[in-house]
Amino acid sequence: MARLDDFLQPLAIDTLTLFKLSDELASTFRALSAESLDQFLPTPISEPILRSAAGNHGRFLAIDIGGSNLRAGFVELLGNQRPGTPANEGSPRLNLLLERSWPIEEHLKNQNSESLFSWIGERIAEVVTNGCETLGLLLDAELPMGVTFSFPMQQKSLSEAVLMPMGKGFAVTTNLDLAGHLMAGYEKHKSPGMPIIKIAAIANDSVATLVSFLYQFPSKPRQKAAMGLIVGTGSNATLPLKLSSLHESKRPVSISILPGQEVADVKIAVNTEWSIRGSAPPLRKLGLISQWDMELDEAGEIPGFQPLEYMTAGRYLGELARLIFLDYYGSVLKLPVSQLPRKMRERFGLSTTFLSHLYPGSPKGSILRLVEQELESEDATFSWTLELATDLSRIAKAIEVRAAGIIAASTIGLLRCADELPSSDADRTEKTTLAVGYTGGCIQHFQDYLADTQRFIDDILRHEFVMTIETPNDTQRGTMAGAEPIAAGPPRSSRQRSRDDGDDSSGSEEIDPNQLDMMLSRSVQSAVPVLEPESFQHSMLRNTRVHSRSRSRRRDATVSPFRGRRHPSTARPNGKVPGDEELAIPDEETPLLRPVSTEEGENERSSSPSSDPDDDSTDPAKSKNPYLGGVSVTHFWLLFLQINANYFIACFDSTIMASSHPVITSYFGAANSASWLSTAFLLTSTSFQPMVGGLSDALGRKPPYVISTIIFLFATVWCAAAQSMTSFIFARALCGLGAGGMLTLGSILVSDLVPIEIRGAYQSYVNMTYGLASMSGAALGGAMADYLGWRWEFGIQVPLIMACLAVAILVVPNDIGLAGRKKQTLREAMRTFDFKGSFLMSSAVTSLILGLTLGGNVLPWSHPIVIASLVGFAVFAPLFIFVETRAEKPIMPLHLIFKSPHMNLIFSNHIAAFLSNAILFNVPLFFQGVLLTTATTSGLRLVVSSALSSMCGTATGFLISYTRRLKWPLVSGTALTMVGTFCLASMQRGWPTFLYILCLLPSAAGSGFQFPGTFMAILSVSEQREQAVVTGTLMLWRSLGQVLGVACSSLVVQNALWYYLEEFVTGPEKEDVVARVRKSVEVIRELPLEYQGSVVQSYEAALRVTFLFCAVLATVSFLLIVPVRLPRLGKR
Repeated sequence: MARLDDFLQPLAIDTLTLFKLSDELASTFRALSAESLDQFLPTPISEPILRSAAGNHGRFLAIDIGGSNLRAGFVELLGNQRPGTPANEGSPRLNLLLERSWPIEEHLKNQNSESLFSWIGERIAEVVTNGCETLGLLLDAELPMGVTFSFPMQQKSLSEAVLMPMGKGFAVTTNLDLAGHLMAGYEKHKSPGMPIIKIAAIANDSVATLVSFLYQFPSKPRQKAAMGLIVGTGSNATLPLKLSSLHESKRPVSISILPGQEVADVKIAVNTEWSIRGSAPPLRKLGLISQWDMELDEAGEIPGFQPLEYMTAGRYLGELARLIFLDYYGSVLKLPVSQLPRKMRERFGLSTTFLSHLYPGSPKGSILRLVEQELESEDATFSWTLELATDLSRIAKAIEVRAAGIIAASTIGLLRCADELPSSDADRTEKTTLAVGYTGGCIQHFQDYLADTQRFIDDILRHEFVMTIETPNDTQRGTMAGAEPIAAGPPRSSRQRSRDDGDDSSGSEEIDPNQLDMMLSRSVQSAVPVLEPESFQHSMLRNTRVHSRSRSRRRDATVSPFRGRRHPSTARPNGKVPGDEELAIPDEETPLLRPVSTEEGENERSSSPSSDPDDDSTDPAKSKNPYLGGVSVTHFWLLFLQINANYFIACFDSTIMASSHPVITSYFGAANSASWLSTAFLLTSTSFQPMVGGLSDALGRKPPYVISTIIFLFATVWCAAAQSMTSFIFARALCGLGAGGMLTLGSILVSDLVPIEIRGAYQSYVNMTYGLASMSGAALGGAMADYLGWRWEFGIQVPLIMACLAVAILVVPNDIGLAGRKKQTLREAMRTFDFKGSFLMSSAVTSLILGLTLGGNVLPWSHPIVIASLVGFAVFAPLFIFVETRAEKPIMPLHLIFKSPHMNLIFSNHIAAFLSNAILFNVPLFFQGVLLTTATTSGLRLVVSSALSSMCGTATGFLISYTRRLKWPLVSGTALTMVGTFCLASMQRGWPTFLYILCLLPSAAGSGFQFPGTFMAILSVSEQREQAVVTGTLMLWRSLGQVLGVACSSLVVQNALWYYLEEFVTGPEKEDVVARVRKSVEVIRELPLEYQGSVVQSYEAALRVTFLFCAVLATVSFLLIVPVRLPRLGKR
């Protein structure tokens, strides 16, 4: 027992440490509130609304969508007294009627959004049918419904929310209208005559906890409900915070305040998301993160993302116990871990629910019997003993005690951050009861979690003040009732101002948003990870009272009814627009749910709607607009055509080198510098792509997009007029800058405008453009070089680029890409730009390319320049990774390339780009150097493969939209590319022409499948707000692959060629022949026959080595894709 105690010392925690932790967390929370855009996220609910609901009453439909369960029922608010009885503070203030709960099965999580919400709608219809039969609901009446949702969402108003990527096993995609999908699911299953649902309020589960608690624990003199806490499948907290404490971009425009209250003192409900990475520094500083915590964290999807949650809640507690027991069993007991039961060796095989009941005296049974039943051994050499079972129980207890201590310190720190606790004993003026409402299976059922949390809170406060903590016996209701209590709105005496209020006759006082430099809030509610199932009856809300002396005085407020502004009509899910009723549009003062009396309902239905020509909801054409960003259908197509035109020109320009580079290099007499023509272009475009993506987030998409087009125009003119190889290479480098910006921002613009559910079809149009451009560039480049001269390859592009530039200036919206954020000036954007990362990345890539291009080709490997270049890469690359781990806005976020599935997708795509360019660069070399064809003939032989690649890319997007499955293009693409590279390696002289063309087809089809498939896949597993970063990172690595594909394949070819020329070429003019054929491939046709055969043999052998090298890489790409798991797309 003593050795286990010593072993568990990293989990030990004491009151002094917790006091220091609470103090550190208070400072950290203040900083996060003021600086972070990922934590301390505001809601559209101000404190007056929260505090004014105590006397409300009525009956409402309510649903709670969690990570494991769906709960639905009716919430009956009883106000200050129960019907027919005098007011009694001990009486329950709400009832849950006809409540039901269903598990959300795995097949529902893995299906698309339409199937999931159809199932939810069917369950809602069951509850409503039961309500009609049991509660006497009026048929064909409007039934208000409150929704609590346990996943991230962008909350536009009290009743409008757009889902963000759900994760945690759900395949539901981003940009889904929650209210619309819920109503559509209900309409699909409701019987004729059933009530019509009105989504009146949507709330995050943490916010719902606070709202429900405030209703059930109304404020009184010296008594205040201060905070809502969730410790269940995840850990989170919500409380009101002063507007002035929040980052400027998070402050809402419309604010309700009490008479005499200063604007800076206004408080709004803030979803803290305290469990993610911003809270980690205090834990790390005090040494509370153990090696087992780090092991658990490293195995997660995003290491370092939510350390506090891993240590305090959900299935992570069970997994942590499993890791500790394995370590103890192997390293201390010196026993083979392989003999343990399978569940103990599998990730998340030990459940938190099981450990909740594993303690001496458990009503479930003895510790040994529970362990034997839950963790049955498959190995005859192993059997559980009482000692081992007790060790597991004590590990669970140690985890629970530490978790309770961290939650206690976090609670105290958050209350200090909100100025609810005095900063010193001298500040205490009167005794005030602060109440913390809590919910969640962990805090209620995991060992003695609640009691230990109370004890630690009491000890922390006593360490500084003389205070106590009490837990009342009354049991309150849970998050399912969280949206309903706010039914009456704020007091009439409150003041509020909204931008679209046209009439100020009601006496409301205008609040100037500029007083606090307020901006439209994005209010993104991040997810509380839902990992462990919670039974319905175990999610009831309770409260914890903390006694302290507060220096702040309470302000009295009179509660009176309030009606929200009204709107003429709202479109129904079936597409019909009611023409004879008015519905309230919610704002910051509108109640979350407002009970409608029969008389009031009749008045509403008899009101005639006013016409609003600007209201999209009454325009069927506008309601069918599927595009984002507020653009019309016509505007979108003009913009989309311009993007594709730019895409065509940039791709055409980048591929003309494939068939014409021998002509250009021979013109300048520098065939051994051929790789620089494409390398210079790709090198600069690679360095510029992430830079332009980051700038577009700050400046909007339009300025960098237009500037990139201007740069490309100027560089193309330069290419056409270049008078030397050096000048031409510099011009190609400048072309890369412009093309990189055009291509990256074109993809980002499409992501800004097109939802992921229908993105496949539009990606097909882009792929079609790419295929046509590639085919035209590869085929026409050689022909134009042979018949018109290579300068016309660039001259013909100039008028087309000028036309694209003019259209871009006219049609690209000025605010696209800002998503409600303040547009920054160039100077402001530069302050946060990752210059160090950009410089180090460019330096590392440039050094690598220089070393690989010059080594063994232009200069020997022992040359100082080659050595210095490779050493430079070895220095710059680690420095780049080090800097990016600490950058505020990294140019290449490292978490995208270190964890699956992003890592697998990005690196497989990187290899695919490497292979695509290597094949595109070396196949014409085979045709001209081995088969002795002209540049025109070589280009024409690429037409079929280019056309096939385009057709496959086009079909892939449409097929993804049709099947809504993302993995098949990746598996098919990598497999075909692998087969194709082996086919290319087998090519020999003397074959009929169709066999050479046939050998090109598998790899061409493979790239056609893989590139659009990868782009769709990585967007589907990323959040909408990350789409610019993800797109930039994917294209960065794709461009790196293209650069390395040309440079490395040229390296292999040139060094293998040098070896085989030395091996096969003989004769008195050997040195002269070798020098000539390495400078110009066209010289081979002019060589005497005694030299020509050996030179052709050398080229054939060198290119076979190159294609075999490509085959090895193609195999790696295939193996990266096989284990990837991807969600299924929804419908839109």
